[in-house]
Parts: sequence; C-alpha cells; structure tokens
Amino acid sequence: MKILKTKKNRILMFSLLSGGIVSVAAGAAIYKASSDFDLAKSIFSSDSFDSELANSNNVKHTNDSIRDKNITEKVNEPFKTEEPKTEPIIIKTPKAEESSTAEPPKETIKPVESQPIVASTTTERREIILNGVKVYAIVEVNPDRKVSNYDIKKGIANREPYQSTIVNKLVSVEVTDELRTSTVEKALTSGEGDGLFDGTFFKVIDDLINVDKDSLEVAEGVLKQNSQIWESNLFRYKELLDSENVVNFLKEPAKSEYPTKKFASVNQKYIWLIANLDKSKFTKLASTSDKYLNEGLVVSPRNAKINANGEIDAHAWSPSPEFNTVTSRYARDNSLKRVFGYNSHFWRSPDDTEEGNYPGWKKSDATNEFSSYGISAADGINVYKLEREEKIKEENGQINEGYVVNIDARNPEGYSKTKKLIEDLKRDGKKITSYRIKNMGENDPAQKFKEILAALPDDLPQLELFFSANATNTSSLIALENKKIKELSLYTLGNSLLQKWSFNPWAFKNTAWINTNDYNVSYEYGRNKPLATRITFDTIAFDQEDYKTENNFERINDGLRLVYYARNNERAFQGSFGPGLNPDHAEGDNSYPVGLDFSRVPKIKSLRGLEFHDSQNPSNKARKIKRLTLFNNSNTFEISGSELNQASFHHIMEPVPGDSDKPKIMFSNGDTTNTIKISSKERLSSEGLTNLNKFFQLNDVLRASKKIIVPEGASELISQLQGAGFNVEVGTDGFTYT
Repeated sequence: MKILKTKKNRILMFSLLSGGIVSVAAGAAIYKASSDFDLAKSIFSSDSFDSELANSNNVKHTNDSIRDKNITEKVNEPFKTEEPKTEPIIIKTPKAEESSTAEPPKETIKPVESQPIVASTTTERREIILNGVKVYAIVEVNPDRKVSNYDIKKGIANREPYQSTIVNKLVSVEVTDELRTSTVEKALTSGEGDGLFDGTFFKVIDDLINVDKDSLEVAEGVLKQNSQIWESNLFRYKELLDSENVVNFLKEPAKSEYPTKKFASVNQKYIWLIANLDKSKFTKLASTSDKYLNEGLVVSPRNAKINANGEIDAHAWSPSPEFNTVTSRYARDNSLKRVFGYNSHFWRSPDDTEEGNYPGWKKSDATNEFSSYGISAADGINVYKLEREEKIKEENGQINEGYVVNIDARNPEGYSKTKKLIEDLKRDGKKITSYRIKNMGENDPAQKFKEILAALPDDLPQLELFFSANATNTSSLIALENKKIKELSLYTLGNSLLQKWSFNPWAFKNTAWINTNDYNVSYEYGRNKPLATRITFDTIAFDQEDYKTENNFERINDGLRLVYYARNNERAFQGSFGPGLNPDHAEGDNSYPVGLDFSRVPKIKSLRGLEFHDSQNPSNKARKIKRLTLFNNSNTFEISGSELNQASFHHIMEPVPGDSDKPKIMFSNGDTTNTIKISSKERLSSEGLTNLNKFFQLNDVLRASKKIIVPEGASELISQLQGAGFNVEVGTDGFTYT
C-alpha cells in the first residue's frame, strides 16, 4: 500500500519527525547539562542501582584528541531559544534570612511515609513548591565563595567574583501523596508536549489509530519512515508492553480483545497497545522514583517511562528548576555575563555562533556608517549593529544595542587593515561593543595576531576569536593580559578538543567571563563538518617572559594557581572533565587542565620549583599533570644533575592500565630528541635517578634508545647509570659503555 500518497499521512509523518526532533533536542539540553555536572540520577539496567548521570561510556579517545566527558553520542544538540524577559535573572546567592522559616501549626503538616527531618546548623526547614505542590524540605544554604587575600593581591582572582553554584541545595523532601500524584500527572501530561500521553509520538499514534481509524499497516508504514524517532520513544512504554500485565492497563473493548488478537508484526502490536492504553489507570509512582523524590530529584516528563507494573518511573531524575545548579548557572551567565544577553539556559547553535546571532536580538549591516575608515565587505570586514528586540533597563552591565566589528583574517586585505582600523576607531572615540576575528591562521599558520590584539581598547565588552584547528597557536592571547574584557569567546571550526590547544593563564587575568556556554561538539555531526564550537583547553602554557630571572618561579606558580585553584570554579579552567559536586568551595575536586607546555620557555628543564598544591587552602587536593612539553632544538636534551635531583616528576601521573592516553614527557621538536645529556659529573640522588627514569618511561623515542651522554671523568655517574640499565656515552663523540 502506498501509504504516504495521502496528504494526511504526509502531514503525520512530518509532524512526527519534526515534533520528535524538537523533543529529543530539548531533552538533550537538560541531559547534557545534567551529565556535565553530575546533577541527576540514572538507572542503566534492570537492576536498581544509583549512578551519577554521566554519558562517559560513549567517550572515545585518540592520542591526539581528548573527548570531553560532557559529550553525548547520537543526540541532537539543543538549539531551542526562549522569549527574553525584561526582568534580569537574580544571581545573588540566597541567604537563609531571605526566606521565611516560620512553621505553620504542627497539625497542618502531614508528611506521608517520611521520617521527621531535623535541620542542622547549615540547613533550614522551609516550604517549597515542587511539581506545583507545596511541601516542606530541608535546604542547605549555599554560602558565598571565599576569595583569598593572596589571590586578590596577586591579581589572579577574578576581578568580578564568579560563583558557579547560585542556588541552594535541596537535601530532602517530606514526600506527600499530593506530591506523588502531581509527579505522576506531570509525567503523563506535562502540558509542554513531552509527557507520556501528550507528546508528539503518542499523539501521532493516537491520531492514526483512534481518530483517523487507519489500519495498523498504515500506521506501521508511517512510523517506519521515522525509525529513529520510533525507537527513541518506544522504550518509554516497552517494559509494560512486553509484560503480561499490560492487559490490565488497556481500555475496553481492547482489554477483552487483546488475549486472542493476532498481529502481523511486533511493531503493529506495540502501536495497537500504545493507542489503547488507558491513561486513567496509571496512578502509582514507582518506588525508585519515590526514593529520588525524597532526595529532591523529580521525574522529568521527557525521561518518564512506564515499568512492567504499570508504575511511573524514569530513566533519569533531575533537580527541580529552583534547585538546578546547571540550568540556573547557564541562565545567569546567558543573561548577565554575556554582553548580548538573553533570558534562557539554552546555548547558541553552531550557526548562530558563527554568524554572531543571539536570541532576542536584531542584527543589521552598519558597514556603510564606517565607510570613511576605508573598509568594505570585499576586504572581509563588516560592521553590524545589534539591537535588543525588547528593551530593558540598562543596569548590571546589560545593554540594548551595540556595534560589532567582524573581521575575516583569511582575507589578506582585511587582515592588513585590522590593526590600523582598531587604532583609528579608538582615536575617534567610536564606541565598539565587540570585535570578532574569524579564520585566524586558516590560510597562514604563521599569521601574527599579537600586535592586533594589543591594539584593542583597554576596556572592551566582548571579544570573539575563531582559531583554525590547523594552526592552534594561541600565544597571541597574552596581549590581552591587561585588558579589561567582560566576555571572551574562543572558538574553532575544527577539532576543539585537540590536546595542543593551550593558553597562558595570564592572558585571562582581567577577563571577567570566558564563554563556555556555547556548543561544544557532538558525534551527531560528521567529523569533517565545520561547526563553530568553543575550544576546550586542557593544556596550560607559559612564555619566556614568565621566567625572566633564574630560579624565580613566582609568575609561573601564580599562573598555575590561577588555573588550579583561584579561578578553578569557572568552567574555562576545568579542562576536559568539568566540575566536582562543590565547585566553589572544594576546588580540589574539580577537573583541571592536565597538560603543561614550556615549549616557549627554553630555560625550564623540569618541574623544579613549581607548585601543584593549594598554598592557601591545604585541604584542597594537589594537582598532577599528564603531559609535559619542554623546549629543545637538537637531538640531545641537556640537563644538569642538580636539576634532575629536584625535577619533581612525582607531580606527573602514573600510567593507568588500559588508558590509551598515557602520561607523556614531550619536546618541542617532536621525535627529534633521542638522547639525554647530563651536564654535571656528580652521582644522582635516588630521587634524581627516579626522575631520569621518568624521561625514558614517558617518552617513546628516549625509551627506544635509552642513551645518555655524560662528561668525561664522571666515573661514579657512569657506574650508577650503567647499573640502572642505561647506555652511557662520554662527551659528545665519545665511546659507549655497555
């Protein structure tokens, strides 16, 4: 039967496809956000076990690229935007005194099947609204983040103090029958088109079978045309559909017909059963969901399912919006940290990111207004005016309009004009809100940008830079050190997860917010498809200017501290894996960049003198690195015995069996370095010998040669090294002891 020739079925197919994609995309937003910050619970098998909702099982590693554990396979990234509101989002950390803690008469409190809750000194019992129902809960008040005087004095604290968690923590809830009923009702019909009985998937089946009276064959044909949507929604009902218990949840006359009814295929059976489910019979919440409800985690309608007992359960549970640390942070950052802010927790799509579009903002070409500066689209330079569609009161750094200068560095004419254009605009007092430089290094990896960035205004609301993944040199960013930038975005259209993406911490000294809200790659897209995505930095780098005086490691150590502790509650400084459960107060549990690059600092030979612990808060865990890159320009890496004795390679992680991304010591000239030369004659200490061994354990080329050159007359050192199994040469052209 040519089922798709009728107008009705073409419309239904389109409805299913588009509706399903919207549902999946919106769901991906919450799922990704939740998994990013360990905020939800998930059940992954028929056995009930607790697990933080993290999609790390789908992560794939290569030696040249680290996949962020926040990345999910086979999901559509959420490009949904919401209508902006005129009122700013409140970001002040809630204080205990801001909410009434007065309790009503005891006889009005009737918790069902919950133990009495006693508030501690750091918590309070308060009335909250959960799933539209008033209940009592224990809430842990979130304190403000403490910034050490040392960090302020050194200029490594954020000049605009940043707090990652801006909502209180819901410790436990006094679950009532009314709350259970409301939770079930929301799972069935959420009112937003993502519940079990009001989602597009169910509605299409209901329309096909119950409204239009189509045959099961026609319905199956429509759904086969959208197999991905069918499979991604069927699982929500399948446990019940495969159970003998399903007959008890059918409407009449289907209940009577089912025991003897025959179906041409299993999918036709599923379609018929779903179309004949009696929504009124689903009234009970599963015990697992009830347990999580007591912990303050609710059933998200789009993750709701029906188990084999006909109870409402879920595959994932999430905090209610009032206590969701992820969506609240995204919403606050999008509204107040972005220069062109909008009131939504959703991030921008790759297309909007590349084009410079924002929800709730109108963009128009204003290049002609600046024609006197000798620029044109032919040069790859455009100026745009962005205007907020719904005007707000300009406060807390929020604006209603701004000019954006867009520069394509791939265009040689535009590139050559950029520095002078910036200087001329500053000279004339032109108020430029944002500079966007695209395709940096795309045509020429040696393209220079340090002078261009140095020419930028000292106070700049927004700067967006698009680096080519074929030229990952970001050393020019150091020119931003003393510039007060409100929002800095660093993007690429290539692989945003390469280990060689690096940054000098001092480049961000005066940047208030580094945008990590926008799209960050997905397996959903082809590997070679150019998509604008934020860069994930997993390597810290320094420059020669950071180590001007011998043995003075102060600037390097302060730079390390900026990343490892002082600003480690900010996502930009958390490397590939994101925050811990308490990012503002237990920085030691957050992730951090595990690469350290000294390829631009020739005098640094090891980790000697470097600090990897929190000098201001000893309770925080120390850091260990996974990749160390040192400068070298010959086949021989020269190092003194004293340096080896103090090399502190115990700060490098130990290899983990089965991990393809093993710890490494690398050199700036790649595999050219094949020999270690010890410049002194003295025997090494036991620690020095251990550090020497690390060079050979963690570098494949050195390990293959196991060759060391020592000075003439270093007989004790030669004996020591031979005893350790090394091939030892004397001098540069000397003979080999074996």
